[in-house]
Amino acid sequence: MPDFKRVIRGYEPEAVDQAWAETDRQLSEANAANKELRLQINNLREQNTEWGNRLKSYETMESDLRDALLSAQRVANQIREEANNNAETLIKSARDESDAITSEANRLAAEKKTEIEADLVEKRHEIIQLQEEIDALIIKKDELQSLVEQSIQHLEIVQNLLRDPSQTQTLFQQEKGS
Repeated sequence: MPDFKRVIRGYEPEAVDQAWAETDRQLSEANAANKELRLQINNLREQNTEWGNRLKSYETMESDLRDALLSAQRVANQIREEANNNAETLIKSARDESDAITSEANRLAAEKKTEIEADLVEKRHEIIQLQEEIDALIIKKDELQSLVEQSIQHLEIVQNLLRDPSQTQTLFQQEKGS
């Protein structure tokens, strides 16, 4: 709670304005942080899409390699045994490479997915914390507004008493009744 100095007619307007400005600044900072978190989430989603596209590219590459291997097998059947042995060696090598590429792509995709999911959970937690802070600031603002309104009412009562001291008894009776 800000501490406002009392003056003859209520709180110092400058102090109240400064407190409102500070609350507004904090709310703006929270909104900016929230926007930044949303941008980070979008960036993570884009990265996830990029890794998915890379995986598809590797799968296409694997399919192309398998097609090439089938073609090589047909040609190898028409060549002498030495060519056949060379073709089988090439096929084994290509399969190993294809499997290694596929395994690496799957491993990288799984790692990225895990990282992205962890980041999303963390960002959601941060957003919830920011929302709680915003809600707390709104409650503080409402409390300050209520205090200002009460102060204005009390000031009006004092002004009336200063104008007409004979109404003191009447005002006290009205205050007791309400």
